[in-house]
Amino acid sequence: MRNYFSAALCLTTLILGFAACDNAPQMPKPSTYMRLEVLPAKFITFNQSQYPFTFEYSSAAQTEFLDSPSSIAKWFNLHYAKYNFTVNVSWIKLTADTSLYASVNDCYTFLKRHEKLSGGIVQRDYQNPGKHLYGTVFEIKGRDVVSPYQFYLTDSLHNFVRVALNCDIVPNNDSCAVVVEQIKKDLQHMINTFEWKTSQ
Repeated sequence: MRNYFSAALCLTTLILGFAACDNAPQMPKPSTYMRLEVLPAKFITFNQSQYPFTFEYSSAAQTEFLDSPSSIAKWFNLHYAKYNFTVNVSWIKLTADTSLYASVNDCYTFLKRHEKLSGGIVQRDYQNPGKHLYGTVFEIKGRDVVSPYQFYLTDSLHNFVRVALNCDIVPNNDSCAVVVEQIKKDLQHMINTFEWKTSQ
């Protein structure tokens, strides 16, 4: 009799155990991305004798000067090595051959390269007459956009500066959104502190 009750108890336990199992099909987990921690920026003054302007940039970036034999066009990078992003900066002296119209038109030509992957471009004009500083900021929306932020600045008479944020690896702006937002803040600080060395 005792063996009968023991067997019945074991059978009941097994039945309850199987009944408690979840027979729902297993769904794959959604893709996740590593969260990148970005510290608040500390700023350094950019003041190089070969460039007619100054500004402040983040200490998270290293300056990389590129060979530019021309006296009316020079280039350098602000390289965020830790985050695989580079800010390309180019300066052009406005002349009859490099007019303001042609320089602005070149900016829109560069933007067109991103239109196929873009989810839209937000354009914002910038003006600071007290500094003789004018320009336009472009935010390029889209998960796979290589260059999510660009702008140009000019005094409209002598100087033109174009700035473009570029991802150094295959982009996925969902995974590096925190980094992009911080660098955008750094670049806005660059605009806010930007000054020409000579009065107009």
